[in-house]
Amino acid sequence: MIEEKKYELVMGHLVAIVMIGMLVTLGVGFFVGNHLGLTTGLGTSVIEKPDYCNVDKVGTKIHVKCNELSDVTLENLCQWASPELKNKVRLVVIA
Repeated sequence: MIEEKKYELVMGHLVAIVMIGMLVTLGVGFFVGNHLGLTTGLGTSVIEKPDYCNVDKVGTKIHVKCNELSDVTLENLCQWASPELKNKVRLVVIA
């Protein structure tokens, strides 16, 4: 007769093997995430912005402030306004 080898695991051993596998997977995930996330994330990012925006990078935070009306003068506003609006609104500038 040919005897078959039986491989049996006690429930405790099975749980231990699964837990060790999960811990190893989490450890590898954290290592890869920190290495790739920090070296190829903010450090190598390129920020394209319009001329009317300012960008400040402080540590890992990026602050973007935009002021679309920074180069607008009163003359430009009057050119953009329709004749009806010009008749309704009067603007007095005292300098």
